[in-house]
Amino acid sequence: MAIFKNQLCRVLMPCVASVLMTGSSAVLAQSTSIPASLEGTYSLTFGSAQTGAPLANGTSIDMVIAAGGTVCIADLVLTSPTVSGAEAIWNIPALGVKLAVSNVTSGSFNEANVMSTSDVFLGQFTGNKTSNSTTCGLLGGTPPNMSQISQLVTKAEELYGNLFPSTAMDSAFSILDGYVYRYYPSTTTYIGIKNNTVYVMGGEFGDAPVTIGTLASTLAELTGQPVGPINEPVVDIPEGDYALTIAGTVSSSGVSTPFTFKIDSIPAPGNTELDSLEDDVRKALEDAEGVDASTFSSFQISEVSVSDSRVFYRAQFSATTTTQTVIGPITTNVAYNLTFEYLKK
Repeated sequence: MAIFKNQLCRVLMPCVASVLMTGSSAVLAQSTSIPASLEGTYSLTFGSAQTGAPLANGTSIDMVIAAGGTVCIADLVLTSPTVSGAEAIWNIPALGVKLAVSNVTSGSFNEANVMSTSDVFLGQFTGNKTSNSTTCGLLGGTPPNMSQISQLVTKAEELYGNLFPSTAMDSAFSILDGYVYRYYPSTTTYIGIKNNTVYVMGGEFGDAPVTIGTLASTLAELTGQPVGPINEPVVDIPEGDYALTIAGTVSSSGVSTPFTFKIDSIPAPGNTELDSLEDDVRKALEDAEGVDASTFSSFQISEVSVSDSRVFYRAQFSATTTTQTVIGPITTNVAYNLTFEYLKK
């Protein structure tokens, strides 16, 4: 299963990397029909396997049902079920199956049937509830706000379809090492969330995870909501040599273009005072191709985070570019929305 390439896991199995999730608001609303009495951890065994079943008879697995219709099973997080009669149904087209859990009418677990996408019975999980815990093992805790993640992914696909092309409607995210993520095989790019932080990787973003920002702030950016500036107090930043990754978008004439720029060796900002960070933005981008740092203005800094080995913040600002043409110079207004991640070397 593919996931963000981190320092401990560079070679990843792509067997079901395209297990994806996109939920409409109508489907999300139906998830409230799953009674709270079904929430908890279940120990299940697969049986009655038919031709084409994804598992062999006797396969044991744990399943967690959490609030809002979220399910952790194997290395998947399922969300946004539809309810039909006594069953809650999660669609997983990338694996060619559906999971139908009953009984949502009585509020007591009966079974979890595995069906093909054309509703052919492939087998079923049976077993018992072992606890009321909703902790998902691979996530190291209760699943995050999946409706926010769904909305974020949907907006990213809508606005940046060339990087994150939408595929079949699905009810599942993949999970590994605490990440909830989606992989796009045609562009080899990833969107993932861990500890309420959004990351991208692959394709134009490179082979290492690039921090985009917090889940709430990134969602606000994608939906056109304001993101607040930094709050005092000012924090001093440890001195040293840092590697800097700048990532985000550059917008002009209503068109947004992905932007990534890396510097292998650079001092970190002196502190988190607004003027100091503005100066560091200019210094970091003064050698970037096609960027005129002298025209930067209207700065807004947010999402500042400082630790012993990492400095992160988001910078939004305006600029102008001048292009020489056969009819003379043309000046264009440009809007930058970038994250700056300094990692101490």
